[in-house]
Amino acid sequence: MAFLDRAEDPDGYPVWAFEVFYQQGISCFVWGLTKPLVRQAFKRVCADWTAKGQTVAMWQVRAFIYGLAGRCGDGVRNRMVNSEFQWPTPPDASWELLVCVYPDGKCDLDLVHPVSRRFWSEDNGFFDLPSDDPHTMNRDWFEKLGFEVMVMQPLMQVQVADHKPTHLKLV
Repeated sequence: MAFLDRAEDPDGYPVWAFEVFYQQGISCFVWGLTKPLVRQAFKRVCADWTAKGQTVAMWQVRAFIYGLAGRCGDGVRNRMVNSEFQWPTPPDASWELLVCVYPDGKCDLDLVHPVSRRFWSEDNGFFDLPSDDPHTMNRDWFEKLGFEVMVMQPLMQVQVADHKPTHLKLV
């Protein structure tokens, strides 16, 4: 394949313009992302690339697809996700997939309804992740693949109380 010639420079070093798209595709493959999540990851890598003032070339799209097929120099990569694992799909289009990230690095996968402001986990619990290892599935990984991330602060408290202004007086 001629586009694979773009993977290395003349000295044999990886070319970043190829590698960034290929690695995004490989990540989608090894974790068994669903088609909507693959589209999300592809949009994210394209947005990151164009934000740097670059244009996305067709050979970069092909590099993503090559990675998405799991191809590598040794044949095909092994999946890191259990064959029985399924990424959650929202029950309807009004729910959005969200990753809750805690200060200790733990991540929870949830759905949020932007109109009612309800979380799926309030009634059903969190969804399982394919890995609990914070070195492989962490905030950086989720953000890189285009997931919506909400940073949680469990030590913060909200208090509803009457507030009397101290700097203004009724006349």
